[in-house]
Amino acid sequence: MRNRRIVQLIFFVSSIYLGFMFVRFLNAVKSGNFDVTKPGGVEAFLPISALAALKRFIATGNYDWVHPAGLSLFIIFIVISFLFRRSFCGYVCPVGFVSELVSLIGRGKRVNRYVGYVLSVLKYGLFAFFAYIILFSMPVSAIEGFLNSPYNKLADAKMLEFFVSPGVSTMVFVVAMITFTLIFKGFWCKFLCPYGVFHSVIAAFSPFVIKRNADACVNCMKCTEACPMSIQVHESKLVLNPDCIGCHDCVAVRQNEKCLQTCGKDIKAKYLPFAVFGITVVLIAAAIAFGLWQSRVPSSEYAFWLSKLEQLSH
Repeated sequence: MRNRRIVQLIFFVSSIYLGFMFVRFLNAVKSGNFDVTKPGGVEAFLPISALAALKRFIATGNYDWVHPAGLSLFIIFIVISFLFRRSFCGYVCPVGFVSELVSLIGRGKRVNRYVGYVLSVLKYGLFAFFAYIILFSMPVSAIEGFLNSPYNKLADAKMLEFFVSPGVSTMVFVVAMITFTLIFKGFWCKFLCPYGVFHSVIAAFSPFVIKRNADACVNCMKCTEACPMSIQVHESKLVLNPDCIGCHDCVAVRQNEKCLQTCGKDIKAKYLPFAVFGITVVLIAAAIAFGLWQSRVPSSEYAFWLSKLEQLSH
């Protein structure tokens, strides 16, 4: 569990660092310095654009050169969530990391099962909406238009504006989420995050499944208590719950080496975070090496649209 926190912290600090580097980039192009390079990692916060770009890439073979790092990271996150069962949420996501930290100091209560079903409609509904619009409703020509629109080219700047200059409604929402997470364990991730639903769909095909051996189980319930998503691990034969984030915290606290195992084998939970981290870093390095990272939007064009940021909308 400690190793997972270390990996989460590394990705969280990296996200903060990228934010500062992006602010420096914006200030530079605003002042007329077009020799600076935009940090590609900030495009990880543009999953809707990346999903649209992925559909076009599959349909036409054309990569997204507006936000190539965004598409590359989107594919990388799909890979690790398949390999390690939604591990993007359990190891990489900075919002998930903060949510878990808030839950650690909170009361850790569980939402009533039926109330949880009602709340989950929101995240599944949002996911279904975006999936339908992008994957089924929008033709490739419309996606082409969106990806090359001024709004999409400045989507990362728009996202930064959302974080650094939130409106009253945004602040109310954030405070509400923190409050609910202090009371109910993993509230945002479990009930409201549509991006988590996407990764749970990918994870459904993952071979990385935790199995519980009822004969070896002593019903200590440590596994359920450790689960950041409040899954009833001690009652499961296979942990196939879509909320499972592949964190293996349950395996880390198991009473014996046979009660909980991954894929029927004794895979050490303490090594898993480094596997997720290593594969993610290697794939990012490969994307950079193969030229699938740096945006081809000229800094001068970016600066032009940046001056009209407040006028740009969907």
